[in-house]
Formats: sequence, structure tokens, C-alpha cells
Amino acid sequence: MLALAGTIQGNTVIIENDNITNYDGKDVILTILDHPYKADRKKINWDKYGMETERGKRVEEYMEEIRNNDRI
Repeated sequence: MLALAGTIQGNTVIIENDNITNYDGKDVILTILDHPYKADRKKINWDKYGMETERGKRVEEYMEEIRNNDRI
């Protein structure tokens, strides 16, 4: 395992004061420590996931009925 410090310039990672020729052809994992870039996300339309029901229209009455019947 090898950890090196460097900077990204275009499509290239520039490594300063290190020789990695011994690792030529090896698989690598690149971890970016300071990542200011943030991709824009699509906004979720929550309305398309819900369905209005009769119970939902009368939620206060429904909850009162449940609470009144919770004891024997």
C-alpha cells in the first residue's frame, strides 16, 4: 500500500518529490481529500408518492378514536 500527496491538474494527478515507477501498472484507488465540487441533484416530487385517502382527510378524528380505544 502506498499513500502519496499530490494535486489534480486537468485529467492528471501531479505528485511532488516522489518516485512511483516501481508501482507502474498496479491498480490504484484515488481519494480526494478536499472536494468542493457538488453535483446538482434532481428535486424529488414527493406529491407523486402519496395518495389522499378518506382517513387522511379526517386524521384528527381518526387519531382521537385510536387514543380513546387504547385502554381496556
